[in-house]
Order: sequence, then structure tokens, then C-alpha cells
Amino acid sequence: MSKNQFSKGQIILSYFTIIRIVNGIVSGAAAAFGLVLSLPDGVSNIDYLSLGLVVLAAALVSCQAMIFNDIADKEEDKINAPHRPIPSGKISVKTAYIYGVIVAILALITAVVIDVINGLYGLSVLTVILFGGSLDLYDFKLKKLGIWGNATIGMNVTALFAYGALHTYLVYGGTFQYIPIIVGAAAGLGNIGREVIKGLPDVEGDRDAGVKTLAVKFGVKPAAVIGSFFLFCLLAGGGIAVIFGLNYLVSQIIGYLIIALVLFLAVAILINQSPKWAYTTKEILLIVFLVFLTLFIVDKIVYLII
Repeated sequence: MSKNQFSKGQIILSYFTIIRIVNGIVSGAAAAFGLVLSLPDGVSNIDYLSLGLVVLAAALVSCQAMIFNDIADKEEDKINAPHRPIPSGKISVKTAYIYGVIVAILALITAVVIDVINGLYGLSVLTVILFGGSLDLYDFKLKKLGIWGNATIGMNVTALFAYGALHTYLVYGGTFQYIPIIVGAAAGLGNIGREVIKGLPDVEGDRDAGVKTLAVKFGVKPAAVIGSFFLFCLLAGGGIAVIFGLNYLVSQIIGYLIIALVLFLAVAILINQSPKWAYTTKEILLIVFLVFLTLFIVDKIVYLII
């Protein structure tokens, strides 16, 4: 299809859909989680500008990776997701490359600003380069390796939590906090599970493209079992987070309800591996990550202010 077959509104909308803004917000929330949860109890003057810039930088890195992901997956998406901007013809490959580079540059500029105003001597810039570079390497190379590609995503998630914790330690001092790292490791394992589950509906396209997902290598059922296992690892980390990281009863109740939802998803995917349910599961997990992280951030900020 040519662009002439689409309305201007459809083309503009495609520039928003290709960056997967919710994924970007979740990435920003992960970094913010590590930053806020590591704040010493005596801190009340939270630097909201730096916090917002950290969220923005992480989100921009994720967004540029999503653009390059769609470029790398253009052939598979002709089968698995023909509605996406590139296979549908709303955005050309050349335009997508330019768009991805612009977003990546904006992420780098934001990181420079963070380091300058906080005196972090390149910590944010280095994180953006490593985070973005590894995600782009995943898009074009590691994704085809199946579980090793999934592990790359998991490690990047954990690194975001670690960056936030290290940022706070260097700026505010005090004792380095390990709870965000533990929760980040669990979140990383949970994201590996989500990546494995993401591969369940795309077996046909991935097999034709030579992508060695666990669903392609071992079948849908065994892959679902492995994905569920990683979700149970996420449950363990989530429980630790609720016990040691939340200050208010209402927050704890919401935290346990979210954990119960993840438990349901971990069990349900063992029973039902249909493409529709697998897709629904990975979308719900993304929202769960965002709500869970936001819960902790709000709880900690309220605690410090009051």
C-alpha cells in the first residue's frame, strides 16, 4: 500500500503507535522506582525536574528501540502483524530509520542534561548508550537467538532499577539501597517471562523468519511453562517489595491484589496458550508493571512529604 491510501490522521497516528509509548512509560517508571525507593528518609525536597528527566530519558531510549524493532521485524510483521506502520505502508523503512535516530539523539541530550545538573559525570549518558545499544542489538541480532535475546531484555530492565538506585546514592548520599536492585532482578525475570509469552502467538511468522523463540524450538506448551516459571520469579520479588517497600496499608493491599493478578496470569497461561490469550496476557503484564511501579513511587513520595 502507498501512503496515498491512508488519511493524514492515520499516518500521524502511526508515528505514535510505532514508539509503543506505554512500553516507554514503563521503562521510565522502572528507573524512577530505583531513584525514589532509594531516597533517604530525611529527604523531603525531591528534585522533581531530575526525576522527570530520568523518566523521559528512559522512555525515549525504549521508544527508539521500538522503532528499530519494527524495522528489524518488517518481514515477520507482514505475517504476524500486517497492521503495523511499516508493513502496512504508513511509514517507510527509510523514514523509520530517521525517526529512530532522532528519538535516540533526544534521549542522549536528555541524559547529558541530567548529568550536568546533578554532577553525575556521565552516568546517565553511559546508561543511555549501553541501554539503547543493547536494545538495538537485540532488535537486529539477539532477538533471533530466542532465550538469549529474552535475557537481554531482562538484564536491561534490571539495569534501569540499578541506575535509579545509583543515581540517588551519588546525588543524595546515605546508604546504598539494595531493595530496588532485588525488585529489579525480579522484574527482569518477569520480563523474560513476558518475552517468552509474546512468542506464543507468532510461531508461524517467527519460524519463517528464522527467529528461534522457545515456542518455535520446543512448542507452545513447553514455552508457556517456562514463561510461567519466570512470572513466579516476579511474584517472589513483588512480595519482597510489598513487605519492605510500602509504607501504607492501602498501598500494601493494592500491591497484594496486583500480585494475585500476576499469579492468575501465571497459572492461566499454563491452561490456555491460544494466540488471543497469549497476546492479552503480555498486554496485561505491561500494564501491571506500570501500575505496580507507580504504586511504589507514589507511596514513597507521599511518605517523604508527610
